[in-house]
Amino acid sequence: MEKTKTIVAKFWLALAGLLWLLAAPGEAATMKLTCGAKETIGGTVKKLKPGDTLLVSGTCNENLEIPFEASRITLDGQGKATISGPDSSTPTITIRGRGIIIKGFSITGGREGIQVPGGGEALIDGNTIQGVGRFGIQVNRQSSAVIVNNTVRNNAGNGITIGGSSYVLIGIRSGLDKSASPNTVENNGGAGITVGRSSSARIVGNTIRNNKGHGVLITRASQADVSNSTIEGNAGNGIDLSQNSAVSLGVGTGTGIFDLANTTASNNGGVGIRCSKNSSIDGRLGSVNGNEGPKEFDPSCVDGLTPAPGA
Repeated sequence: MEKTKTIVAKFWLALAGLLWLLAAPGEAATMKLTCGAKETIGGTVKKLKPGDTLLVSGTCNENLEIPFEASRITLDGQGKATISGPDSSTPTITIRGRGIIIKGFSITGGREGIQVPGGGEALIDGNTIQGVGRFGIQVNRQSSAVIVNNTVRNNAGNGITIGGSSYVLIGIRSGLDKSASPNTVENNGGAGITVGRSSSARIVGNTIRNNKGHGVLITRASQADVSNSTIEGNAGNGIDLSQNSAVSLGVGTGTGIFDLANTTASNNGGVGIRCSKNSSIDGRLGSVNGNEGPKEFDPSCVDGLTPAPGA
């Protein structure tokens, strides 16, 4: 009887060990892909497991969708791969998964360059996004993103659009950063950056210039911190705040990246900062300016700016 119990115990112990091995996550893998007629990123993404990295080279002519099931994968264009979306009715890259990293690509074509919708979560790092049919980057419908070290230029609509109760860091990876990881957002057909529809953003250390709309637009019950950025040469206002929204422009007299005021070397087409429709503004005016003056606030605006321009 004791011998039988010992055998049974050993069986269950061995089975438990086997089940543990089967359940244990494997080591992260690095795969390589050279895009061609038969090889696509979309086909390869389905094979990736959490923690895996795909190194991409060549020109990938596809509208790539990263599905909800994808998690913690990295797509790395190594600074030389291109993704060109042939279908102008859909984004070149759609990110529905979580913990997705897109870095080192040239991205063109498609309706948007990169779209993060419906709860997606992405790090967008070191890409050039240009020549797309609407927005360079769009984050919407309760999604989140970190956008650093990118060049977003020459797109038909806004450079970066945030909406639908989303949260985005632009120019920083976290609120603990000591230095910015700046984006350049320039020469787009709409605003440089738009934050709308109850969304929130921290916009730090970026260059936002020569866009055909406002430099930064914060609207429809949204909130943004905008500091240490160059906002200049935009056809509209440098910063436009409206419809029950709030903006903080640096803090006090500190010298950290979250404290420093924003600057203008070449005037924006309207005013430097405009505040309207029950919105509020605080922080440092800095040198943000426009052809029509540094600021224009309607009576409904709550003005908490420091009276002297911050350096």
